[in-house]
Amino acid sequence: MGGHGSFSDPRIGVSVTQTPDLVTPRLPALLQSQLSLTTPPPPAGSFNQAAARRGAALFSGAAAYATCHKPPTFTDVVSGPDPRVPFLHDPSEIPTDPAYAARSATGKWRTTPLRGLWQHVPYFHDGSAPDLASVVNRYDTKFSLGLSA
Repeated sequence: MGGHGSFSDPRIGVSVTQTPDLVTPRLPALLQSQLSLTTPPPPAGSFNQAAARRGAALFSGAAAYATCHKPPTFTDVVSGPDPRVPFLHDPSEIPTDPAYAARSATGKWRTTPLRGLWQHVPYFHDGSAPDLASVVNRYDTKFSLGLSA
């Protein structure tokens, strides 16, 4: 594609339109390819299986994480009105510093896919959660889920 694509960022007053745009039409297929990648299994013995089963029940139940982290890709990025356009969330929906989202081109968050998440510490877009317990605790506090240890 040789970088021959259109780009616009009103925050910095840049708008480039190239004809033909060889990049933009390929972005939906690129996203689908990324979401279809095989997830590596966690290392043997790296987690408590009984706790994982309890967590799976909460994930789809009381904690409602599956409303945004939808199986099988564990993200809702393609669940909006137009699946070719990533679905984004307002900063108020995520229990982290909204200033990070404000610096993005859209001012919003995408739901990070959870596949292989054991490989991607720290968590949240700003790296403010050092472990999964911190993530769960933050959502528990923000949404008054009433989760126990």
